[in-house]
Amino acid sequence: MTYTFKLARRLAVSRTLALSLFAACSGGDATAPDSSPAHPWTSGSQDDPQFRQTAPVAVSISPSKVTVETNQLIRFLAHGTNSAGDSVGAFVEWSATGGTILPDGRFSAAATGTFMVIGRSPQREKERIDTAIVEVVRRQIRLNSIEIAPGNSSLAPGLSQTFLVTGYLKDGRAVPVGATWAATGGTIDAGGKYVAGDTAGTYHVIATHTVLAIVDTAIVTISAPAPPPPPPPAVPPTVPPAPELVQVTLVPASATLAPFTTRQFVAFGRTANGDSIPLTPASATGGSLTETGLYSAGSTAGTFRVIASSGSLADTSTVVVTAPLGSGPAGSGIPFGLQGLLMSGMAPGPLSMSSDAYRADNIVYLLSKARARNIKVLMNMTGGSHANYMTNGVFDMAKWRAKMDTYNTPAIKAAVAQGVADGTILGNSVMDEPANTSTGTAGGDANSWGPAGTITKPRLDEMARYVKAIFPTLPVGFLGHHEWRVHETLRDVDFAVRQYSHRLPLGDAGNVARWRDEALAQGAKDGLVTVFSLNPLNGGIKTPSFSYSYYIGTGTSDNPEHPEEWSCALSTTGGRGLKPGNCRMHSSQVEKWGKQLGVAGVGLMMWRYDSKFVTHAGNQAAFAAVAAHLAPLQRSIWKR
Repeated sequence: MTYTFKLARRLAVSRTLALSLFAACSGGDATAPDSSPAHPWTSGSQDDPQFRQTAPVAVSISPSKVTVETNQLIRFLAHGTNSAGDSVGAFVEWSATGGTILPDGRFSAAATGTFMVIGRSPQREKERIDTAIVEVVRRQIRLNSIEIAPGNSSLAPGLSQTFLVTGYLKDGRAVPVGATWAATGGTIDAGGKYVAGDTAGTYHVIATHTVLAIVDTAIVTISAPAPPPPPPPAVPPTVPPAPELVQVTLVPASATLAPFTTRQFVAFGRTANGDSIPLTPASATGGSLTETGLYSAGSTAGTFRVIASSGSLADTSTVVVTAPLGSGPAGSGIPFGLQGLLMSGMAPGPLSMSSDAYRADNIVYLLSKARARNIKVLMNMTGGSHANYMTNGVFDMAKWRAKMDTYNTPAIKAAVAQGVADGTILGNSVMDEPANTSTGTAGGDANSWGPAGTITKPRLDEMARYVKAIFPTLPVGFLGHHEWRVHETLRDVDFAVRQYSHRLPLGDAGNVARWRDEALAQGAKDGLVTVFSLNPLNGGIKTPSFSYSYYIGTGTSDNPEHPEEWSCALSTTGGRGLKPGNCRMHSSQVEKWGKQLGVAGVGLMMWRYDSKFVTHAGNQAAFAAVAAHLAPLQRSIWKR
C-alpha cells in the first residue's frame, strides 16, 4: 500500500528516529530475540548473475495490516522480488515497536495498541525494508456474533480482496475483534487478504473468533478466464480415393458361444488386383459388437448374425449362443412361483417355481421331487430359524459355515450339479433380509441378525464364495431391500430377490414402476440380476390410521367398538394380513403388479404359501394371468 511504501523509504533514510517516535506513540515494550543467522545476501556483487537471480531488490510483508486480540499468535511472512520481477525467497530480520516477534515471524502482544512490525533484508550493498501495522485490541469474551465484510465478492483469477471482520455484542454494539481466517478456492493471509485461484466456481471465506466458537462465512465467486481466441481453420487434407472393392470377407464364418462370452471377428475387402483392405464389422444381433470387431454374446440363447459391409458388398457370419447351465430350455418362460410350493404338496397349476428351506438329509430327495413335478427351485440351504446362526444375539459366521459344510458330500454335490445343469435349480439364497436389525418391539420384526453393520455386502460376498467353493456352478444370491448399504458394491453374489409391498407414505403408495426401476438400477450398480417377489399376505394397501399400541391394548383381534382400527376393505384388499395393520393384496393387484415386476426380472416369487389365499378363485385367476404373461418370454440365467 502507498502508506507502507512511503514509510519504508523514510525508514531507510532515518529509521532510528522513526522507530523512536513510533514507539513513543504506541506504548508497550518491543521484544525481538537476538539472533544473527547467516543469510545468502551479505556477500556478493550485482555483477554476479547468480547474485542478481537470487537477491531480492524489494521485500514485502504479509499481512500488511491486521487486527488481533491480546495474546493472539499470528505469523508474518516475507516475500522478495528480484531484478527480473520474479518471486524469490526473502530472509528478513524481524523487529516490532510493541509486543513480541520471534525470528520466524510469529507475533503476539499482551497489551493493546497500534504497533509496527519491521522486516529487514540485509545485504552488503543496500538494505531492503518493509513494514506492517498491527492493531491489538482487547480480547472479547462476551461476543454474540461476528460478521465478515464484504459478504459477497466476485473476482477474476489472481485478483485479491481484503475481508474485514467485526464483532457484535448482545446489545448490538460493534467491537473490533481478532479472528483466524480460512478459505477455499484460493489463499488468504492472517490479515484477511484473499487471492483468487485459477478455478472458476463459488467458494467461501471463513472467519473464526480466536477464543469463542463463533464463525461467519463470506461467498467468493471466481469467474472463468476469457477463452483464448479460436485457432485458424484447419486446411482439410487431400484424401485419395478409396480403392474399389470386389469382395467382402468376414471370418470366422461361424461361431458357437456360451452366454456373455466373446469372439473376435475380422473383416477385410479384396480389390480387383488382389490387394486386401481392412474393414470393420458393421452390426450384430444377439449381443454387442465393438469397433474392433469383438462380439459379446448376450444372455439369450439362439442363432444370430455378425455382418460386415462396404457399399453394396457384404458378408455374414453365424453365431449360435447356447443355453447356459441352470437356465433350462430356451424359451421356457420366466419362472413364476410361491415360497413353500414344493413342501406344501399342492398341484403347481400355473406356477413353476418354489422357494424352500433344505437340510442335508432331505435335499437329494426334494430335488428329485421337484424335477418330477417340473418345479424350478430357489434353494435356501441355510434357511430356518435365525437362532441357528446366532451367538449372544449376533450372527455367527462359524455356525453358518458349519451348516453349509453338512452339504459338502459327494451325493449332494452330484445332485446339485445335475439340478443346475438341467434347469431344476435356479439358485441358492444365503440369507433373508441382511438389513434386519430390529429388536422385536411392538409392531417390529424379531428376526434380527444383530446390531447395524453386522451384515455387510462384503460379508455376503464372503458367504457366496464359500458356497461356490462347494458348488462351483450354483448361482448364489440373497433376499433383501435394494436401499440397503448402497455405498457398498457386491462382487461375488449373482442375484438378489427384491420383495415388493404397497408403500407408504400415500404420496408414493403403489408406485410399482418407480420401486422396480430403483431396484433394477441398484442391481446394475452391484453387477447382479434381479428376481422380483410379491408379498400378497402383508403387502396390500395398509390402514394409515392403524395404531398397534391401541390394538394390543384392546386385548382382542376383532374389536367391534373400533372396527376402523384394522380395516381392510375387500373392494381394494384381500382382507386382513398376517400382521396387525397390514392387509392382503387384492387379486387384481396380484395380477397387475405381478405382470409389471415379472417381465423386468429373471423370476417372480410370492411370499408365501397360505391355503386360504392360494385357493381363492380370484387369486387363482390372477396366478394364471401372470403365468400366461410370462410364459412367452425368454428365461435368463441367474448369474451376474
